[in-house]
Amino acid sequence: MTFDLPDCSSNPPPIRHHIETEIARLSYLEWGGAGQPVLLLHGITSSARAWWRVAPALVERGYHVYALDMPGHGDSDAVADHRLDSLAALVGTLLHILDLKNVILIGHSWGGATALTLASGRHPLRAVLSRVTLIDPAMRMSATWGEETLPRFLHGIGMNPEDTLRPLRAANRKWHECDVVWKAAALQQCRTEMVRGFFLASGAWDLAPHLALVTVPLLLMVAAPTYTVVAPDIQDAAKQTLRPGLGQLVTIPKSDHNIYRGEYDAFMQVLMKWLADG
Repeated sequence: MTFDLPDCSSNPPPIRHHIETEIARLSYLEWGGAGQPVLLLHGITSSARAWWRVAPALVERGYHVYALDMPGHGDSDAVADHRLDSLAALVGTLLHILDLKNVILIGHSWGGATALTLASGRHPLRAVLSRVTLIDPAMRMSATWGEETLPRFLHGIGMNPEDTLRPLRAANRKWHECDVVWKAAALQQCRTEMVRGFFLASGAWDLAPHLALVTVPLLLMVAAPTYTVVAPDIQDAAKQTLRPGLGQLVTIPKSDHNIYRGEYDAFMQVLMKWLADG
């Protein structure tokens, strides 16, 4: 299933690739042909196209960018195992197949939880990571919260973009029009079982202690207090557990959960300064 509007293509345009793993067929986009690799992981109900503006900006600064369609999103197959460890291992498999080294890993929301799980776990591909950025990551899951939150994320899945563009614009007035377009396309492609799996079958978890296990520079970007999914107690714990000289927590004023969409300029300013400082 495709949904492509030329006026919302990235500049430079990405190349789409597919790889076969033992678990699933994965799809990813690639921008640039040289430079340090960056792997981007989107949030639930989005797709690799969500990075249409971020990826070219990174290429312009000399990076080689990859963006994964997370399982059951975009052109990637769905998977039956929704545990974060399993998803992180799948991302590790991608890194292995592509033979990437010195990787900057950037994840938003669900993608942030997956990135943190990989960076703090025992998967051998953890060793190829050089820096990690978490954009308002999902840090905690419980059965009650998952059941309460799921209905909001089911809305629009599988629907024709013409039916979701208008409500998306109304709910996200600070987004660029192409953010709206690609989100509508992602909703159409998203598989319901993956969304249900994340909220109902990924288990009960709290990733705050994992922050102390990351041994490479880590940037934790948090949305404004009204909208962030990183609870205050987790932020307090992060300030205590982030390794001195390695970890940094930054709150992006006026931002909602989708920081890189609604506050793109502020997001890029913080991200690029942090990368340059490394």
